[in-house]
Amino acid sequence: MNAQATAYTFLKDRILSGKMPAGTPIKPADIGQQLGLSRMPVREAILQLEAEGLVTFGANRRPVVTTLTVKEILERFEIRIALEALAIERAVARLTPAIFSELELQLVRMDHAASDPRRWLRLHDEFHDMIYVHAEMPQLMEEIHRLRQSIRPYLLMYIDLYQGPEMPGVEHTSLLRVLRTADPAAARSALTEHIRNAGAGVVYFLMNGQMAPLPSDKQKSIQQPKVGSQ
Repeated sequence: MNAQATAYTFLKDRILSGKMPAGTPIKPADIGQQLGLSRMPVREAILQLEAEGLVTFGANRRPVVTTLTVKEILERFEIRIALEALAIERAVARLTPAIFSELELQLVRMDHAASDPRRWLRLHDEFHDMIYVHAEMPQLMEEIHRLRQSIRPYLLMYIDLYQGPEMPGVEHTSLLRVLRTADPAAARSALTEHIRNAGAGVVYFLMNGQMAPLPSDKQKSIQQPKVGSQ
C-alpha cells in the first residue's frame, strides 16, 4: 500500500466509524505525523475523500469531515430508495432456495452481532448486497455503496445511542418474507418502506434529539421537513 492509500484508508475508516464526527477539522500535518507520512500524500487522500463526499473544504480551504443537514440526509435516503428498489425488483426473481438459506444465516449473524453496532451494520449491508448482486447491475451496486457510505456516520450515531441496531418497523425478517413471494412489485414496496422507515427514524432523532423512530402518522410529512437552521 502506497502512502496516499495508507492515508486514505486511515481517514476513511475514522470517518465512517464515527471516530472523526461531522465537522471535525482534518490537519494534514497532524495526520502525516501520526502515520509517518509527508503532507503531500495526506492531501491527495483528502482530495479523494472530497470527491466521495466525505470531506468538505471550508473557510481558507481547510478540510473538515462533511456535515449533512437533515434535509440532505433525508434526500440521500430517498435516492437510496430509488436505487435499491430497482436492484431488488430486478433481483427477486433470481433468488433461489440456496440464496434464501444464506440470507437466513446472515440474519442469524446479525442477531449475534446485536451488541456490536459497527459489526451489525457491516453484516446488514452484506445482507442487502447478497440480494442486490442478483440484479446483475454492477454500476448500480457502486452507486448504492457510495450513498451508504455518505450516511453511515449518522446511522452509527443513531444505533449507538438507540442501544440496539434494528430500528422498530425495519425488521429484516419481514422483508425476507416478502421476497419469498417472488413478486417484484411487492419486493419494491417492502424495500421502500424498509429504507424510508430507517431514514425517518434517523431524521426524527436528529431533529428532536430523541432515540425513537418517527411516528407512523408523521412519516409522510417528514419528506419535506422544516429544518430551520439545520
